[in-house]
Amino acid sequence: MRICTFSLAGEARIGVLFGERIADLKLAYALSLDEESAAEVMDRVEAEVPHDCEEFIEDLELNRPLAEEALEALEAHESKKDPIRFDGMQVVYEPEEIEILPPVVPDTLFCMARNYVAHAAEMARTEVDDFKEELPLYCFLKPATCVSGPYDDVSVYPSMEKLDYELELGVLIGQGGKNIPVDRAMDHVGGYTLFNDMSDRTTLNMGKFIDWYAMKAPDGFAPIGPYILLPEEGLDPHDLRLKLWVNGELRQDATTGDMVWRIAEQVSYLSGVATLRTGDIIGTGSPAGNAASWGEYLQEGDLIEGEIEGIGRQAFRIRNENPEYTPG
Repeated sequence: MRICTFSLAGEARIGVLFGERIADLKLAYALSLDEESAAEVMDRVEAEVPHDCEEFIEDLELNRPLAEEALEALEAHESKKDPIRFDGMQVVYEPEEIEILPPVVPDTLFCMARNYVAHAAEMARTEVDDFKEELPLYCFLKPATCVSGPYDDVSVYPSMEKLDYELELGVLIGQGGKNIPVDRAMDHVGGYTLFNDMSDRTTLNMGKFIDWYAMKAPDGFAPIGPYILLPEEGLDPHDLRLKLWVNGELRQDATTGDMVWRIAEQVSYLSGVATLRTGDIIGTGSPAGNAASWGEYLQEGDLIEGEIEGIGRQAFRIRNENPEYTPG
């Protein structure tokens, strides 16, 4: 099951994937209820249906059955071959009819560095064999202002001369926690999404010092989404294929099975340092093939497309803008 956040008439709504279309979860659930009036139905919907994806993943045991009921109601109405509506309101949309937003805006975006051996080797300009010993757990943070939608342009300044991409599997925290043991860590995972860890590698020319803040923290440097894939029996998050294209050229092609540190180990490590909260995202590291390794950094107008098997696909362009003073 996949869920998302979308905007309709300026209002953020929680959606559930119905095939390749997106259903308004509240209205879809309303179709499953048998009350005397639409007003009574909507009273129940407002009381029972999560208002956003963060609230949904905080209690999957409660909210997944509700979404399953909504999908069953949609199937029943779909068989009637009439447009699916509730009280005159449209329930199901094609993706191009709505604006798809980041599924969540995390309080903290944890980014695991050098968690794929081939990527660590290419960034160190050395051979993979030199990195066969287990790499240490290594993390940096991005602020919430980095977050952008899966189809939003990423605006950059002309001074950012070495723009890079890094497609990663994003792990969403469902139930928060502190000092989480490895053997219980996956119980705290609320879902999986796409995360692109954008960078301006101009700061790598500073000699022995690296300005991680300037490299990783500009606004919009964390395109997230479009969808959250919920954990389910039989789903192996270490067996998903990641692919990224720049202007149609395949640049990254790997599997999450190549991670050095598994997701449970990452969750345990991070929670041992700081409390993890519902909606936080862990970027689990990038495989090989970023722009630095190709020697071809991103330019204005470039189209970046990323895809993770079973989750979805994001696409955005690079746009130049001049820095301007903006109060507030």
